[in-house]
Amino acid sequence: RLLMEIVGPAATLKRGTLEAALRGSLERAYQGTLILTFGGGTNEVQRDLIAIFGLGMPRSI
Repeated sequence: RLLMEIVGPAATLKRGTLEAALRGSLERAYQGTLILTFGGGTNEVQRDLIAIFGLGMPRSI
């Protein structure tokens, strides 16, 4: 995200656009990180389920 802010508007241009930073690979990589961030909570949910149902621990807040 910081690199996107530093590069500015050219960082958001897609591949094939003449003015795209790093030939559009920066925009593509940034889009991929958004997906990874969204899926990041899955491990925490699984840990909570194991703690509650498997170990009988109280529910986390």
